[in-house]
Amino acid sequence: MGAVVIYLLIIAGQVGYAIHDNLPTLKINPYGFDYMFDAVQPYGVEETMIGEIAVYLLIPIVGAALSIYIKNNHELYSVVGRIGWKKFFTKSIGLTFLGAVILYWLGCLLEVPIISIFYHGFVYMPHNEIILIRGDGYFSLNNLANLLTKVVLFGIGWGIYAVFIFSVALFVKKNSMCLFLGPVVGFLVTLTGNISSDIGGTLFIVSNIWDTTNIMNPMENAMVQDPSPAIYYLNYATTAVFYIMLTAVLLRIWYMKNVEKG
Repeated sequence: MGAVVIYLLIIAGQVGYAIHDNLPTLKINPYGFDYMFDAVQPYGVEETMIGEIAVYLLIPIVGAALSIYIKNNHELYSVVGRIGWKKFFTKSIGLTFLGAVILYWLGCLLEVPIISIFYHGFVYMPHNEIILIRGDGYFSLNNLANLLTKVVLFGIGWGIYAVFIFSVALFVKKNSMCLFLGPVVGFLVTLTGNISSDIGGTLFIVSNIWDTTNIMNPMENAMVQDPSPAIYYLNYATTAVFYIMLTAVLLRIWYMKNVEKG
């Protein structure tokens, strides 16, 4: 609960900073709400370093904390002996995924009223090709559907990333080190992506597969200018499948390692 409160306070502070930074220029624009909501999302133009660290630090660990604690404090075999490996994995993965998704959605639910009250209210546009003030693409021509699609997909993306971090944390024996896996892995993924973009060519195209931006905010990582919605969905699906498969492999390796121990 403490982590949730800290996360929401950071989100509120980040939105407040973004609103202050953009007044009064964009407030008169009918797409002001859409712009501001996108701007404060992970990788958005108004995301602060504190906000970025907070989402990578807290979202992946909130739901996984209990399972990681059990595993690192010599209680694993006692728990598994009572409920079995299958139930342990099912509950751990479920709590990790739901914890990340719900925490991200709580942040969005906090952002919406703050933006609406202090910056610009949501203006419903049932059909308009310029959904975003940046004009760099959309998930739907209906801006309400566009907003809901982003919230749902980004939340699920964070859930997938959180489960991946949980699978990595199974191999780490210190609770304190597990806490920082989210931002450390996120930094390494971003670093390899930046290096590959400098090199270009096939390496850059391949590196796009494991870029977590594709499932956390694919609008910020489209490989073509003014892409169609299909590009966003394709990037999202490709990266999601990649991390789900990688997570399954890591879980299998860790399971076999522990089964062999008896």
